[in-house]
Amino acid sequence: FDSSRACFATTAMDPFISFAGGPDAAGVDIEGGVYARAGRRVHRSRASGCRTRAGSDAVRVLLLLLAVGVALCCVVAEPRREVSSALLVLGLVVAPGSAARRRLAGGGRRGSAAPRLRVARKASVEEAFFDEAKGDAVGRGSDGTPFLALSSLPFVQGLEAPADAPAFASLCSRTQAYVERCQASGASFIVDFEGEMPGHGGEVVTAAFLLTDAFDGASCSPKEVPKGSRRPWGLLFDLRNPECAQIVKEIMESTTIHKVMWGAHGDVQSLMYQQTPFPLAIHPAAVVDIQLAYSTQDRRMGMGRMLEKVPEWLLRDLPDKGQIDFDKFHALNRRAMPQPLQRSDADYAIDDLRRIEAILKSQMPPTGSYEEARSHTEQSIREIAEDKQGLKALEEKEKWFQKSNGKSGAKTKNMSRAVNILRHIQSLRFRGFPNMAIDLEKQALAVLPDDFIIPEDLSFYA
Repeated sequence: FDSSRACFATTAMDPFISFAGGPDAAGVDIEGGVYARAGRRVHRSRASGCRTRAGSDAVRVLLLLLAVGVALCCVVAEPRREVSSALLVLGLVVAPGSAARRRLAGGGRRGSAAPRLRVARKASVEEAFFDEAKGDAVGRGSDGTPFLALSSLPFVQGLEAPADAPAFASLCSRTQAYVERCQASGASFIVDFEGEMPGHGGEVVTAAFLLTDAFDGASCSPKEVPKGSRRPWGLLFDLRNPECAQIVKEIMESTTIHKVMWGAHGDVQSLMYQQTPFPLAIHPAAVVDIQLAYSTQDRRMGMGRMLEKVPEWLLRDLPDKGQIDFDKFHALNRRAMPQPLQRSDADYAIDDLRRIEAILKSQMPPTGSYEEARSHTEQSIREIAEDKQGLKALEEKEKWFQKSNGKSGAKTKNMSRAVNILRHIQSLRFRGFPNMAIDLEKQALAVLPDDFIIPEDLSFYA
């Protein structure tokens, strides 16, 4: 027994169980772990595997006699200091669930409820980082998921940007240190990018990351997450900021941080080849596109269809996936997510992370792991890197454009696809490639207003 605290432990102090006695007992701090009231039962540390076992009545009587003996010894040695701790701890150990335990834990008053006890784990690297960031731009997704928005500019309506350049530099420095610790620990992130027509000619404007325990990077397989686990924080980066883009680059190119995505091909094209507002030049590594576990590169399953298989309770408080009508804006070469982002747009970016995590938690890939999906993802990234003009992607866009061209009720969709094609072709000119796909360009222009053009700098209309 520790002479200064009501606890018992192994000699290494781990595993251990801490008991708070009496209605006025405060939390106990032992080697950095904080222990406080939490409920009627005594919870045990997962790592310890310790269990409170109810012995027979005879054994309890013998142990109670032992408790009395220890207490008498304590009285002789130091009367006022030790006896209460010794009696309290041994009484709780000896008589779990009994009236004696309730009276001991309740300060000796008959009928008083036993205080609930919780063993809270030591603050994690993530918690320590986000605890420091509470004074920064912090928002919450639709389901309450907290996220830290990083930008030196007005980024999300209702969230203030850092007060000045030094404040933003400090935030970036702390975030960089957090990423380095995640690299060292081999952490897993769920990742999603949002923007305007991601891919060649498009533009990703936000990068969202969510630390997850639902994916085992070593085995490339889903991992069970205990119920009641902490709700992780999200990171939302403004890719208009070179400093933010640099941190995103470090995460995405890291070979020790595992990234889980859904439908990564368009995002990867933008990361590699996007030129505005500045070249990103990000070459992703250690990415698993879990969409490829349930479909092929040629016929990809949409997230909305996949979510139909996910239990409703995992999607509670999340709005429908299609809450933003991107085609309505893109058909006119306008931004669907102008900045500063509306809160609903920021929520959309964070909500997608929770949707991907819900898939991880509830769906088992056909092969039992995502190893095959990882292999397909690596192949897809290699192909995108080799196809610098995105000719394969352009062929795919032409196929879908021709499929919807002339169909009733598909005018807006077809105009959006036409703008996407024109932006792809214009992006190649912007990067110095010669004119190409002239016939396809004419077909795309034919479904748009007569005076329609894509600006040479690939800007969007107001």
